[in-house]
Amino acid sequence: MKVLNFLTGALFLLPTLTSQAQPDTAKISRNALHFADSLVKTDTYGQWSAYADLAPLSVIKYYGGKEGYLGHVQMMRAYTTSNIEEAAPELKMETLVTLKDQWQCVVELSRYFHRDDKKYHLVSHLIGQSKDEGATWRFFDVNYNKVSDMMNIFPDILDMPIKETSMLADK
Repeated sequence: MKVLNFLTGALFLLPTLTSQAQPDTAKISRNALHFADSLVKTDTYGQWSAYADLAPLSVIKYYGGKEGYLGHVQMMRAYTTSNIEEAAPELKMETLVTLKDQWQCVVELSRYFHRDDKKYHLVSHLIGQSKDEGATWRFFDVNYNKVSDMMNIFPDILDMPIKETSMLADK
């Protein structure tokens, strides 16, 4: 009888223990999108110091420090700055992966801007990294870099599909 009670108890406890070991990917995804949104807002409002604080350290290092990185971003941002107020960009989680001690993700960024009396649709991707089980994230925008340079800029990047930025003019 004791063996039967033990096995019954183990049957009820085992699923509880294994379910606690699974990461909450919905929460991790929400956190990632929150930090991605913060990066987009700092870019939109020109809060450059906060923008750099949200970038992975390897990206800052690649550009020779915070000033070099911000100079590059501001120069590239000039090409997609709108001359009128635009709707907020849309963010969508595309990929969320984990390996060893980190999480990484690809978030699609879709936004419109006007330049030279034309409306453009920009689709870029934000690459995110978390080293604290998805609680906090560091991001950078592929739009300001070449996908072919990603391994040099971000050597910790996992094997995730990353698309080039696309920009289409509305007719």
